[in-house]
Amino acid sequence: MFKDIIPVKNNVFIIARERGKKVPGLCREGHNTWVNLGRQFLPEVMSPLNSSFNAHYNDSPIQVVRYMALGIGGDAQLADLPSDFPTLNTDHPGQNIYDDASLDTQYLERPLRVTGTPGGTGTSGVWMSDVAAPPTFGTSKVTYVTLFGTSDLHLSGAYPSVPLSEIGLLLSSQTASLTWDQLYDPTNPPSYIKVASRPRLVAYNTFDTLSKTAAVSLEIHWEIEL
Repeated sequence: MFKDIIPVKNNVFIIARERGKKVPGLCREGHNTWVNLGRQFLPEVMSPLNSSFNAHYNDSPIQVVRYMALGIGGDAQLADLPSDFPTLNTDHPGQNIYDDASLDTQYLERPLRVTGTPGGTGTSGVWMSDVAAPPTFGTSKVTYVTLFGTSDLHLSGAYPSVPLSEIGLLLSSQTASLTWDQLYDPTNPPSYIKVASRPRLVAYNTFDTLSKTAAVSLEIHWEIEL
């Protein structure tokens, strides 16, 4: 019997630009964790569903990597959110304990809307952004790229500065447009997670706080290599 271990290598590059110029102090680079859902997804992509050799994902829901999403959770968060960002802390409650070494991570800890209406219960918005399609392919490697523009995440000035500290990669089967109540459960402290409808991740990364203002855009490159 032959046994070959094929590791999945992951690299996340966040390139911050202000007025078109790269801002080195705001750029981030790290290695994420391909979590349990992602580890299940990869072998199913290349495996037959049944003896007729139908594919797992030729049937609904077809799943491919489609989205990136950002949040303010994770154990790399350096900001004092209750004191320095009280409105943001109220609208996006939770803890800062997730790490990017655990395979059990399923969600962003404190996800942020990319666009939409600021606030809590009843407010709506888009919580993730599409990757560029098609992605860039190399030898045994694929790179997904997403741009978060200067107006993203601030919600019409409701949050002048946003202390980003976590990012996730999500499948096309997840729903991008949701109300606040579909992600957060105000009766379920301290995590406040609405488990039934919060989008699930295939990969997760937490990084030192990146303070995004309306002058800063982010270009994110997420590499998956076998």
